[in-house]
Amino acid sequence: MLLSLRSRGRIALATALTAAFALLVPGVAHAAPPSNDDFDRATAITALPFTAQQDTSEATKAVDDPSWCQSYDVRGSVWFQYTATADGYLRASTQGSSPEMILAVHTGTRGVLRGVDGGCGVGRDATFLAKAGTTYSVMVSGYDVPGGALSLSLDSVPAAANDDFAGAQPVPALPFSAQPDFSVASYEADEPESTCQYDGNIVPSVWYAYTNTGEAKSVTARTRGYGSAVSVYTGNSLPELKQVACKNDSYGQPTAFRAAAGTTYYVRVTGPAQSYEPITLSLEDAPALEPSISQSPSYPTVYDNVSFSADSWNEIDKPMTADWDFGDGATAPAGTAPVSHHYAADGTYTVTLHATSPDGRTATKTTSVTVTTHDVGIAKFTVPAAARAGESKPISVDVSNTRYAETATVVLSRNDGTWWRQVATLTLTVPARPTKTVRFPFAYTFTPDDAIDGKVTFRAELSLPYPVRDARPSDNEVIAIATTVKPSGTRIAAV
Repeated sequence: MLLSLRSRGRIALATALTAAFALLVPGVAHAAPPSNDDFDRATAITALPFTAQQDTSEATKAVDDPSWCQSYDVRGSVWFQYTATADGYLRASTQGSSPEMILAVHTGTRGVLRGVDGGCGVGRDATFLAKAGTTYSVMVSGYDVPGGALSLSLDSVPAAANDDFAGAQPVPALPFSAQPDFSVASYEADEPESTCQYDGNIVPSVWYAYTNTGEAKSVTARTRGYGSAVSVYTGNSLPELKQVACKNDSYGQPTAFRAAAGTTYYVRVTGPAQSYEPITLSLEDAPALEPSISQSPSYPTVYDNVSFSADSWNEIDKPMTADWDFGDGATAPAGTAPVSHHYAADGTYTVTLHATSPDGRTATKTTSVTVTTHDVGIAKFTVPAAARAGESKPISVDVSNTRYAETATVVLSRNDGTWWRQVATLTLTVPARPTKTVRFPFAYTFTPDDAIDGKVTFRAELSLPYPVRDARPSDNEVIAIATTVKPSGTRIAAV
């Protein structure tokens, strides 16, 4: 149906009023996305060094923005492109940006972009090896917010001067330390294998050369930093190199090697191309060997086999080779396992350890071993065969001792059917006599409860005062045959 002239007039008037209102009321301003917001409109980098400052707070995300470099959800991105004019390392950086941003470098075309090794930096630089004629697409994105104040730089950087074996950096003196940059290091063909690497040994590496100009000595080498390792070789060329020591970063523990006078040792340090922490190499003179002696038991007797072992607080000292002099004329040849020795007589013996570390450091350590044999025993335990309630009868414990005068204690107990209850205790001096014993006299008065039970079982326990230890405690406790107990007034056989 056609609108009437009156209706048409009303619509025209409403439209005019709306337009006028829009002119009178301020609207909300919306800034446009950056000009390089999309891959197809990337900013061309025509020369190095290159720097750019840009507001990327209005950057948007394309549905095909790659996310291989980060686990964050890209909020917005801008693009730059550079075609390398020569082979070599390039370093892209967003240092100084606010907030921190994600930097990812790619090759290829839209839809088939591939991330470049080393070309990922989340809040840090990205260093990668470029090939002349190849175009590299750099995406900078935000993750908490679409973007912000971007500061981007791209420049060429030289390879590490000691990247190759032939360019090994001389070590002028010990101690020596260095922090190599593995982002500009590579794997050189024919590099030797290292027993401390677990990734096929094809990892970035740098080289150092140390020549011992003095007498033979031991040297430690260590790296600190996740994924790093140090390997030490002798030889004059890559095919000739032979490994003499190696250690991966294990809480900064070093490896040690014997540096012969006048010999050059080649130190290879490996690490990840991208590291979140500095990697440090340290070369130092090895500390003196400080072995310790462990002994078991601590207080031996002539009945014990005494075990000795050599140990050290320092991991580079292990496994130590040790030979032993036990101080009584007996010895044990060099070895790494604990040794055992039996002393035939009491006395104090000087035990001497001659220790050698795997890298050839030596040390001598002595300790005193005191052999003391205390040996008392219950030779006889006499209890009455029968008794009646209310009757007191003697109980005796005869104690033997043939070595040293002892102060011994005997505890007499009775069993109430559940527990041993102490009846009496007696402490006496027991002289050392080859054939005689010392009697510990006790007396026990039998009770009506004993008569109800019908019997009483006694136990004698012999002990020496701490810290004296009885060499053979198996004869220090005796449980007697139960005593028969009758009610009071009941006639019993004479004992």
